[in-house]
Amino acid sequence: MKLRAAALCFLLCLLLTACSGEREEGPSPILGRAAEISEEETLLTVDGRAVPGWRYLYWLAYTCDRIRDRYQETGGTLDWQTAVAGGTLADYAKDQALADTALYATVENWADKYGCTLAEPDQEILTAQWEEQAAERGGEAAYLADLASLGLDRQRAEELAGVGLLYGKLWGLSGEADSPLAPKQEDLIHYGEEQGVLTVDRILVAAGEDREAARQRAAKLFAQLNDATDQAAVFSDLAAAGDDPAGPRTLLPEEKLWSGTLLDAAKALEEGQCSGILESEEGFSILRRLPLDPEALTEDYFDHMLQRGAEQAVVETEAAYGDLDAAAFYQALADLRAAGRKS
Repeated sequence: MKLRAAALCFLLCLLLTACSGEREEGPSPILGRAAEISEEETLLTVDGRAVPGWRYLYWLAYTCDRIRDRYQETGGTLDWQTAVAGGTLADYAKDQALADTALYATVENWADKYGCTLAEPDQEILTAQWEEQAAERGGEAAYLADLASLGLDRQRAEELAGVGLLYGKLWGLSGEADSPLAPKQEDLIHYGEEQGVLTVDRILVAAGEDREAARQRAAKLFAQLNDATDQAAVFSDLAAAGDDPAGPRTLLPEEKLWSGTLLDAAKALEEGQCSGILESEEGFSILRRLPLDPEALTEDYFDHMLQRGAEQAVVETEAAYGDLDAAAFYQALADLRAAGRKS
């Protein structure tokens, strides 16, 4: 899970908006009952931080719910024994839940290391968020019932949402020049090169209602560019006057901003080089590759380092974790949820 894209959708409001719509009245140890383990006892440690059973089981239920939803959307038949990379679908769910659990614990470990704590204003934020979410769901009782099917009550939900606030404080530290979390320029550049990140500018002539007229306009701009003495300056002027208002942008590997044709053409350019005219559904583009902009990578780099910290964390599990069967757990959870709806 990528923290800011997901915001660790993540972090501030992730859990308080993730309700499944299935209800069980009042908080109850639904997760521990489904897994037949204690919710409060330590199930694993992450770099020495004890993680209670309910935290891991929350993420296991969350992951299983997402897998179920994807199968339902595609009309497929969910079989937890389906072979996937590294084992079965059930193994994948268990591993993904462990990764998410480790990520949250790593945020807390980093917060301890770098002196980030939650204060009274942060609790006010959590309280305001709780009240807003409860109002959207018809009142606190209804909201608590929604959360109960996820194995949460208010205290647990706010505890997890509080990790989002800690993440925000860590992210803030990474932007302070004298902070140990602030990345060095050379680290950002190395990261960008390693990830295949590109910084490019574009002249775009939108196709509009008359594609042929747009094609001819693009050809004239291309000729003007080729005749320019200072091609870089002319390109910048033409790009600013074109139909793409974004200006120079840095393309991260996971972004799907452009079609394959544009992206492949951008990758083929040397720094300072311009492309030919590239046709796509939106119109006609001319690209120019620019020097990598390291400042555009700070957010992605921070998440990368935090994710790497979680992946490299020493995770030690109790025997109950090894005995836990994800498929059996999720079936038992589904039965408990169904029983809660009927009662």
